[in-house]
Amino acid sequence: MKQRITIWDFIFLTRPILLVPVWTFLLLGYYRAGGYRFALPSKFLFVFLTYTLLIASAYILNQITDIKSDVINKKHLLLAEGIVSVKSASIVCAILLIVAFLFATRLPPLFFIFFLISFLFGIIYSVPPFKFKDRPILDFVINALGYGFLNFSIGWLTQRPLTGDTFLSALPYTFAVGALFINTTILDIEGDKRANAITTSIFLGKDNALRLSSVLLVFCVAASILVKDMVCLIAAAIALPLFVFALVKNDTKYVLLSIRIGGPLLVLLVGILFPYFLLLVLLVFLFLRIYYKKHFSMIYPSLSTG
Repeated sequence: MKQRITIWDFIFLTRPILLVPVWTFLLLGYYRAGGYRFALPSKFLFVFLTYTLLIASAYILNQITDIKSDVINKKHLLLAEGIVSVKSASIVCAILLIVAFLFATRLPPLFFIFFLISFLFGIIYSVPPFKFKDRPILDFVINALGYGFLNFSIGWLTQRPLTGDTFLSALPYTFAVGALFINTTILDIEGDKRANAITTSIFLGKDNALRLSSVLLVFCVAASILVKDMVCLIAAAIALPLFVFALVKNDTKYVLLSIRIGGPLLVLLVGILFPYFLLLVLLVFLFLRIYYKKHFSMIYPSLSTG
């Protein structure tokens, strides 16, 4: 007998674990623009909520268009597992999108433009005939720009106008996201081949993809030094040996290690700057553990590399 769908299923349909990096880059942009650490202004909180709704809708759209490969890659996502129907997911996606853009009309025009570009990125990333997620180079470039620049800049705009400093300050994170994303595509090479996708890792081959991700992380370190961003520099400098080790060993286990240390480390550093953010992340982690244990009898998310 099919289990009755609950509000929790719709909440976890939005993939809260992927909302964590969205929140991370919003806070980083806010912080780098001179935002105060201990009392977030109402403008930032409103932007935080609005952008969360918008990106949540994009994540649902991605699942709707990607059910086949998610099944092959055993992602244990709710649409791929049949827990939530495509019709229900489409309705939730539309509601979130409409509410997000209604909220965005209350913000200055530049926010609306950035929100619109972000969602358009979500469309061309996921939806045929574009589907950049399955196209070499374009897959990691759109992720790097979406998180490292757009996401970061929206946080920045809550404190300061868009200037050349915005682009420079976003540069380290653009390189960092590109590097991390390439390594995630390495983990999905076999499943993506079966789904007829041609990601950067499939196009370049595993060895060259690892070389590219390592080079991008070197650029991240250099850019962090250039703009004097200690947060990004610490995370990248610690992660870089892991990327190089993954390249030298050419073992999927070490590729997974580079992802599961590099990304969470940046989240942890932002959590040190904003302790209430760390509490939010821990709550997301805890509820995901409970939910996935109940529905799939598995430990997720996990930092284990086994």
